[in-house]
Amino acid sequence: MCELFANPYDTSVSGFYFSSYEEYEAKSSKLVNDCGYPVEEFEIEFIDGDLCQLFSACDITQCNLQQWFDDIENLSEADQVELFYRCENLHEKPSDALGNINDNGYIQECSLSDYAYESVNDNGIIDGLPEAFKCYFDYQSYARDLELNGEVTEFTYDTSTYIATGF
Repeated sequence: MCELFANPYDTSVSGFYFSSYEEYEAKSSKLVNDCGYPVEEFEIEFIDGDLCQLFSACDITQCNLQQWFDDIENLSEADQVELFYRCENLHEKPSDALGNINDNGYIQECSLSDYAYESVNDNGIIDGLPEAFKCYFDYQSYARDLELNGEVTEFTYDTSTYIATGF
């Protein structure tokens, strides 16, 4: 669960904290400014919780706030990572990205160099070389080439490093 803050653009009114869409609606509907007019526009700020990076990547505003609570906040960890990747790296809108989760691509928690090492060894790329030459294979260069060619993308989400491929 996340704690958010609705900061009104009308500076004569103080904002409020909330942690559900229902609470946001209840508190925002009661807010009036010094002239007695309802306050309608808010900047939504992330205050506390473990989804700050995802909140920022999804560019949550009061327009898509309900989607945050209904569809995003309670996603599985794997789906959160993929949603983050799609919004942050592929620049998809959250509504589009949610519909594309698990459609294509592969995300794995590991570094780019670990992925390159596993890929080379699992696919037998250097199996035909004599043992004396296998130690000279440059996994770092291969990993860099994979990323430069756009085959693999390395990214960080919530202190973990991931690779994405096939998107």
